[in-house]
Amino acid sequence: MTIQDNSVSANAKTDKETLAGVSPATAEDSAAVAPSAEDAGKGALEELFKGSETVDDSVFDGYYCIRDMDGFEEWIRERKSKLCKPALEQDTPKKKILVLDLDNTLIVRDQSPYEFIVDCHNGFSYAINIHPACITFLHEMAAHYAAIAIYTSSSAIYASTIYQEITKRYMKAYPGNSPPFYKIKSGNDCSVDDGMRTKNLLMFGSLDDVVFVDDDPYYSIRNQNDNVIHVRRYHGKKSEEGGLMAIAPLLTFLSSVESVSNTMRKLKKVWHNAGFVKVVQCTRNVTC
Repeated sequence: MTIQDNSVSANAKTDKETLAGVSPATAEDSAAVAPSAEDAGKGALEELFKGSETVDDSVFDGYYCIRDMDGFEEWIRERKSKLCKPALEQDTPKKKILVLDLDNTLIVRDQSPYEFIVDCHNGFSYAINIHPACITFLHEMAAHYAAIAIYTSSSAIYASTIYQEITKRYMKAYPGNSPPFYKIKSGNDCSVDDGMRTKNLLMFGSLDDVVFVDDDPYYSIRNQNDNVIHVRRYHGKKSEEGGLMAIAPLLTFLSSVESVSNTMRKLKKVWHNAGFVKVVQCTRNVTC
């Protein structure tokens, strides 16, 4: 700082003479050279969506899933800083809703050893293990989303019991925080589409504001498929544990966009060009 001050003093006359010779137009041009933060942000988004304009919307007339999960997760990992930056710089109130599936997303059942039992009071009981990253994942997402919900095609008592166990662990890990979930939807809240049970995201509000994470995107309603993030299916294997946190940067990004569905459509086109995506017209007897 001292060296800089001495330099300024020694060259004060020269600086004044130089400034005096600069026309207003030249000064304005010099100021315009530096890009604004807004322009830099737009440039980053353009880079993120690069190539999406080459794919027609008709390509996604159906149900999508990720067929190359390794490549998909690597794509997110390579763009983590770009994906997280908009949300970290956001100064507007959170308004997006994050909706999460249970089975093979946040939990796995019928594995041994197990952590607890869910008695459905209908003759069926299930041994449950919670995903090792579940609590950390929920805490990270709570920082970016206005609310988090559970939506499963399983029974209400099944969902409620697991909800209580996850909430108990969350509150123990993060005492003083609010409970992680604001709403639970189960099989009775599903719609029937062509004889198949599907999850209707409109009950959580505008599709512009809803993100749904599921290990099976085919459970979504056809015209809501743009709101679904396909997560690596968790069967309890060590090699599958990284899947939940792998999508965290993408979910962080989606919490800050104007429209989830419109943004996801662009991203799906990018993923299509990268060879990550598969689209089917009918999901009957079809698995991801």
